[in-house]
Amino acid sequence: MAFDLTASGSASRKAEPRAPVRMAPMGPPPPPPIPPTPGMYLRGPSPPPPGLLHYPIIQRLHLAVARQVDIRRSCSLLEFISCSGVVPSPYEERKRTMVVRDLDKIVKDWAKRVACDQRGQYWKTTATVLTFGSYALGAYGPESDIDAVCVGPCIASLQHHFFVVLRQMLEERPEVSDLHSIESAKVPLMRFKFNRMLVDFLYVQLPVINAAEAIHSFDPHLLAAVDGPSWRCLSGVRVNRQIIQLLPNMKKFQILLRCLKLWARKRGLHCHLLGFFAGIHLAILAAFVCSRHPNASVNTLFSLFFDTFSHWPWPLPVNLLDEPAPWNPDQCSLMPIVMPCSPPEFCASSITKSTFNKIKEELQRGFALTNDVRNVDIDWPWLFAPFPYAVRYEHFLRIVLSAPMAEELRDWVGWVKSRFRNLLLKLESLGVDCDPDPSEQTDYNIAEPNVVFLWGLVYTTDTEICTDSLKEDFMKSVINNIYGKEKCTHSDITMSIVRPPQLPKGV
Repeated sequence: MAFDLTASGSASRKAEPRAPVRMAPMGPPPPPPIPPTPGMYLRGPSPPPPGLLHYPIIQRLHLAVARQVDIRRSCSLLEFISCSGVVPSPYEERKRTMVVRDLDKIVKDWAKRVACDQRGQYWKTTATVLTFGSYALGAYGPESDIDAVCVGPCIASLQHHFFVVLRQMLEERPEVSDLHSIESAKVPLMRFKFNRMLVDFLYVQLPVINAAEAIHSFDPHLLAAVDGPSWRCLSGVRVNRQIIQLLPNMKKFQILLRCLKLWARKRGLHCHLLGFFAGIHLAILAAFVCSRHPNASVNTLFSLFFDTFSHWPWPLPVNLLDEPAPWNPDQCSLMPIVMPCSPPEFCASSITKSTFNKIKEELQRGFALTNDVRNVDIDWPWLFAPFPYAVRYEHFLRIVLSAPMAEELRDWVGWVKSRFRNLLLKLESLGVDCDPDPSEQTDYNIAEPNVVFLWGLVYTTDTEICTDSLKEDFMKSVINNIYGKEKCTHSDITMSIVRPPQLPKGV
């Protein structure tokens, strides 16, 4: 994917109020003119008295230098991102397009089979596939999965037609592998690989027969009639549509979001289940900056992201729209982010006190590195450097998840990770701040397939952790239903406290 570098220096072309942001019909009014921010202009000598002839010349030279610095930083940022392997090749883009197209064909055939099961009386039955997340926003990377929704008619049930009939049709396809269902999740889905491309496949049941035609109209009255699970599955699609309507420049938004996702992964902040950002959080925060600074360059948008949210008065919610969300600071997330849809809803969040403190620390670090006006360029490799866990922490909680078979391990890891927030809160209640590394290791000294997590620990009190009692307490949340009890009979969890010399190389 080629980037357009010609727009990168547009932020400082003229010192005049910004043009109003193009908003959705239900969006907020245009924002007021944006005052200068740190890093937007270079510091210079004090201007002479207004009567002197050379005063305008000094001011123009000052802005010209600032513009050149902004252009140089934007070009170097784009070059760094292009060389970081986060931009998919044209072949990878075509491959994803073909996966979505083939899935749509399968779903259309599935709808016909569902109609035949009803003895043909529903001959107008249709279904379709919608995408959301980073793929639909055009900000995905080579390793990103595809978030897709199967939109089916009222006669196609979730439990039978989706998880049994459609699953059987997918299993019969040679392109599909590693398919497993997650039926007990808050948002039920099937996860599989299609031509080695990971797909998260959700289901939405519409109260109509012709689902394909109905969903493309996106009638709010129709959407309000769907059930709870279907409504949650449609959240990603509705948020994406609203974000796209609010953006003044889609290209710059995509670049900014790719930068933020790379930064979050490198600094250990990109895992929702471990108390950090999910993709939707970063997308909304990026859209917030882009919508309020429509003429800013790529470099300036990236700097403004850190400037804005390192100084944000949390827990005040971040909201793209003017429509207020029901907010109670005592019952809300530490970093509340409102999804831009109607009625307004908060993004699901697993952030805890420990992970919130790390996010704030990394935002402040990013602000310090991107707003240093003394440097003509920025050391991007240093800003995106991997977080130094082994140097920062003296103790680690080592969590090993193991199972007899690789397929069982995948289900087991996903189930346990969905309960990790309980473990984080337990550690904090014991006076231990925790920084969970999202990366997954493998211990090759263990015979069974396994995944190892390493969490940095900081003791705020003299309390010592007993891993046996910690595991016993955590297992209560893991086996709190039939699914967890069944998985636990074949799989295992072990915990121990280790020091940096005991860590695997590369951590």
